Formats: sequence, C-alpha cells, structure tokens
Amino acid sequence: MYGAGAEYALHSLLTLATRPEPVSVRDLATYQKIPERFLAKVFTRLKKAKLVASIEGISGGFALARPAAEIRVMEVLAAVDPDRTLFACAEIRSNCALFDATAPEWATVGTCRIHAFMLDAERVLQDFLASKTLADLVCEFEHKAPKAFLQDTGAWFQQRKDTRTQRNPINRNG
Repeated sequence: MYGAGAEYALHSLLTLATRPEPVSVRDLATYQKIPERFLAKVFTRLKKAKLVASIEGISGGFALARPAAEIRVMEVLAAVDPDRTLFACAEIRSNCALFDATAPEWATVGTCRIHAFMLDAERVLQDFLASKTLADLVCEFEHKAPKAFLQDTGAWFQQRKDTRTQRNPINRNG
C-alpha cells in the first residue's frame, strides 16, 4: 500500500490547491503536525515531477505547477511512491509440504494465479486514481468542511506569512 509520503503529499497539495499564494513546507508541516524534514523530501519529489513549483523569497514557498483539475491523483502517488505495488508475490507456491525437493511443473509454471489476480486489482485501482484530480479532492473537501474552518485555515496561513514578512523587513533606505 501507499505510505505516509503519499498521504502527506495529497493533504499538502489539497492545501496548496485551496490557497491563492505559495505556502512554505514549514507552514504546511506545522499546520498538519507532520515532520518538516520528511515533508521537504516529499516536496523535492513533487517538484521533480513538475507537480509543484517553488517560489523564492520571504513570501515564497510552493504552489501547484498546474491547475488542480490537471493534476491526477495517480501522478502524485507515482511521484512520491514510485514503483509501489499493492502486492508483493514471494513465490511461495513451490514451498508446499507435499512437494519433495522439487515442486511439480503444474504448480510453478506461468504467473502465480494469486499474483495475476492482485495485478488485475491494482490496474483497476490505478485507473480509478488516474481518473481523479486534485480538483475532485478539493470539491469533496470543501463540501465536507464547514465554511468557518476554511476561513480559519486561510487566516492561519496568512498570519504565518505576515509574521514572516514582519520579522524580515526590507531595508528601503540602502
């Protein structure tokens, strides 16, 4: 199954999709109470996959590289957890106690039927995830979350940004 990196990525991108301005990894990590170092690694992968863009400066951070409606959930998962599979076949079919030193050919020839079954299931899941976008997640989230929460979230991120820019004023007198 997909790991914590996938969850962190999707939640963070959901936040970026609802914010008009860039958001720092530090603020995203603080907001979600997740490890900043790990989230920074996740964002390195997202940037490499061209799903997010970094904006330099005190008001900078990360923003979506394309509209949320153009970013597929499967793209995010592939960027963060490449080569992740739902099932890892250990080929135990030749280990039966009824077999002597060598398993019969009928038991081991071709693809393991359980593995084939799980590969089919994984393709169905991948197709589903490829059909969904960040915009779909935003729509579901905004339908569920109270308006006050959405407003409080916006105010929280704005306050963080304001605090950062007030601590680092630009010296305009040279």
